[in-house]
Amino acid sequence: MQIDTLRFGQIEVDEDKIVDFAEGIPGFEDLKKFVLLSPEQTRPIYWMQAIGNGEIALPVLSSFDILEDYSLEIPDDMVEELKLEGIEDLLVLNVAVLPEDISQMTANLAAPILMNVRLNIGKQIVIDSKEHPTRYPIFEDICKAMNAEGGEEANAGTDKKD
Repeated sequence: MQIDTLRFGQIEVDEDKIVDFAEGIPGFEDLKKFVLLSPEQTRPIYWMQAIGNGEIALPVLSSFDILEDYSLEIPDDMVEELKLEGIEDLLVLNVAVLPEDISQMTANLAAPILMNVRLNIGKQIVIDSKEHPTRYPIFEDICKAMNAEGGEEANAGTDKKD
Protein backbone atom coordinates (compact mmCIF):
# COMPACT_ATOMS: atom_id res chain seq x y z
CA MET A 1 0.00 0.00 0.00
CA GLN A 2 1.32 3.46 -0.92
CA ILE A 3 0.88 6.39 1.44
CA ASP A 4 1.86 10.04 1.08
CA THR A 5 3.69 11.51 4.06
CA LEU A 6 4.92 15.00 4.80
CA ARG A 7 8.22 13.86 6.32
CA PHE A 8 9.13 10.87 4.11
CA GLY A 9 7.32 11.55 0.84
CA GLN A 10 5.46 8.68 -0.78
CA ILE A 11 6.32 5.36 0.85
CA GLU A 12 5.33 1.73 0.45
CA VAL A 13 3.79 0.27 3.61
CA ASP A 14 3.36 -3.43 4.23
CA GLU A 15 -0.24 -3.74 5.42
CA ASP A 16 0.84 -6.56 7.75
CA LYS A 17 2.97 -4.00 9.66
CA ILE A 18 0.15 -1.56 10.42
CA VAL A 19 -0.48 -1.29 14.15
CA ASP A 20 -4.07 -0.74 15.33
CA PHE A 21 -4.66 1.60 18.27
CA ALA A 22 -8.35 0.99 19.05
CA GLU A 23 -8.62 4.20 21.09
CA GLY A 24 -6.10 6.21 19.11
CA ILE A 25 -3.37 7.83 21.16
CA PRO A 26 -3.76 10.87 23.42
CA GLY A 27 -3.97 13.98 21.28
CA PHE A 28 -4.71 11.92 18.16
CA GLU A 29 -7.74 9.89 19.23
CA ASP A 30 -9.17 9.98 15.70
CA LEU A 31 -6.07 8.26 14.26
CA LYS A 32 -6.26 4.52 14.85
CA LYS A 33 -3.62 3.07 12.54
CA PHE A 34 0.12 3.68 12.47
CA VAL A 35 3.18 2.09 10.94
CA LEU A 36 6.57 2.12 12.62
CA LEU A 37 9.32 3.45 10.35
CA SER A 38 13.02 3.15 11.13
CA PRO A 39 15.08 5.29 8.76
CA GLU A 40 18.81 4.75 9.28
CA GLN A 41 19.56 8.48 9.30
CA THR A 42 17.46 9.12 12.44
CA ARG A 43 18.53 6.06 14.41
CA PRO A 44 17.80 5.48 17.32
CA ILE A 45 14.69 7.59 16.68
CA TYR A 46 11.86 5.70 14.98
CA TRP A 47 8.71 7.27 13.56
CA MET A 48 5.10 6.26 14.15
CA GLN A 49 3.59 7.37 10.87
CA ALA A 50 -0.18 7.80 10.92
CA ILE A 51 -2.08 5.97 8.21
CA GLY A 52 -4.71 8.31 6.81
CA ASN A 53 -2.94 11.54 7.79
CA GLY A 54 0.44 11.94 6.13
CA GLU A 55 1.22 15.02 8.21
CA ILE A 56 1.40 13.08 11.48
CA ALA A 57 4.62 11.19 12.26
CA LEU A 58 5.57 10.90 15.92
CA PRO A 59 9.24 10.50 16.83
CA VAL A 60 9.63 7.59 19.25
CA LEU A 61 12.46 5.60 20.78
CA SER A 62 12.99 2.54 22.90
CA SER A 63 14.19 3.84 26.26
CA PHE A 64 15.31 0.33 27.16
CA ASP A 65 17.97 0.67 24.43
CA ILE A 66 19.17 4.02 25.75
CA LEU A 67 18.72 4.15 29.52
CA GLU A 68 20.48 1.62 31.73
CA ASP A 69 18.01 1.95 34.60
CA TYR A 70 14.69 2.37 32.77
CA SER A 71 12.11 -0.08 34.04
CA LEU A 72 8.41 -0.43 33.62
CA GLU A 73 5.71 -2.42 35.34
CA ILE A 74 2.84 -3.16 32.99
CA PRO A 75 -0.52 -3.53 34.73
CA ASP A 76 -2.20 -6.92 34.40
CA ASP A 77 -5.22 -5.40 32.63
CA MET A 78 -2.89 -4.02 29.93
CA VAL A 79 -1.27 -7.44 29.47
CA GLU A 80 -4.77 -8.85 28.95
CA GLU A 81 -5.99 -6.00 26.73
CA LEU A 82 -2.95 -6.27 24.47
CA LYS A 83 -3.15 -10.08 24.52
CA LEU A 84 0.52 -10.41 25.43
CA GLU A 85 1.59 -14.03 25.68
CA GLY A 86 5.24 -13.33 26.45
CA ILE A 87 7.85 -10.61 26.63
CA GLU A 88 8.80 -11.29 23.00
CA ASP A 89 5.35 -9.94 21.96
CA LEU A 90 6.01 -6.55 23.56
CA LEU A 91 7.61 -3.43 22.15
CA VAL A 92 7.75 -0.39 24.44
CA LEU A 93 8.33 3.03 22.90
CA ASN A 94 8.43 6.53 24.30
CA VAL A 95 7.46 9.68 22.41
CA ALA A 96 10.37 12.05 21.88
CA VAL A 97 10.31 15.81 21.42
CA LEU A 98 12.87 16.99 18.88
CA PRO A 99 13.37 20.76 19.18
CA GLU A 100 15.45 22.81 16.75
CA ASP A 101 18.39 22.47 19.16
CA ILE A 102 18.50 18.67 19.08
CA SER A 103 20.71 18.59 22.18
CA GLN A 104 17.58 19.65 24.10
CA MET A 105 15.50 16.64 23.01
CA THR A 106 13.37 14.93 25.62
CA ALA A 107 11.40 11.70 25.95
CA ASN A 108 8.12 11.14 27.73
CA LEU A 109 8.89 8.25 30.08
CA ALA A 110 5.57 8.58 31.94
CA ALA A 111 3.36 7.64 28.98
CA PRO A 112 4.89 4.69 27.14
CA ILE A 113 3.40 3.26 23.97
CA LEU A 114 2.93 -0.49 24.27
CA MET A 115 2.69 -2.62 21.14
CA ASN A 116 1.95 -6.29 20.70
CA VAL A 117 4.21 -6.94 17.70
CA ARG A 118 2.68 -10.37 17.11
CA LEU A 119 -0.88 -9.05 16.74
CA ASN A 120 -0.04 -5.45 15.68
CA ILE A 121 -2.15 -3.79 18.33
CA GLY A 122 -1.09 -0.96 20.59
CA LYS A 123 -2.00 1.43 23.33
CA GLN A 124 -0.41 4.38 25.05
CA ILE A 125 -0.69 4.25 28.81
CA VAL A 126 0.03 6.75 31.56
CA ILE A 127 2.10 5.45 34.44
CA ASP A 128 1.15 6.56 37.92
CA SER A 129 4.71 7.01 39.05
CA LYS A 130 6.91 9.89 40.16
CA GLU A 131 10.05 8.13 38.91
CA HIS A 132 9.21 8.55 35.20
CA PRO A 133 9.21 12.20 34.02
CA THR A 134 7.27 13.47 31.03
CA ARG A 135 10.27 15.48 29.77
CA TYR A 136 13.37 13.44 30.42
CA PRO A 137 16.46 14.94 28.70
CA ILE A 138 17.64 12.14 26.40
CA PHE A 139 20.39 13.57 24.16
CA GLU A 140 23.39 12.66 26.32
CA ASP A 141 22.01 9.16 26.93
CA ILE A 142 21.55 8.62 23.19
CA CYS A 143 25.12 9.74 22.47
CA LYS A 144 26.45 7.47 25.21
CA ALA A 145 24.48 4.46 23.93
CA MET A 146 25.55 5.10 20.33
CA ASN A 147 29.20 5.42 21.40
CA ALA A 148 29.00 2.10 23.24
CA GLU A 149 27.29 0.43 20.27
CA GLY A 150 29.38 1.76 17.43
CA GLY A 151 32.75 2.41 18.96
CA GLU A 152 32.97 5.81 17.23
CA GLU A 153 32.15 9.13 18.80
CA ALA A 154 28.45 9.52 18.13
CA ASN A 155 26.58 12.79 17.96
CA ALA A 156 22.94 11.67 17.51
CA GLY A 157 22.58 13.42 14.17
CA THR A 158 24.21 16.74 15.09
CA ASP A 159 27.60 18.26 14.55
CA LYS A 160 28.04 18.61 18.32
CA LYS A 161 30.91 16.65 19.81
CA ASP A 162 31.44 16.04 23.51
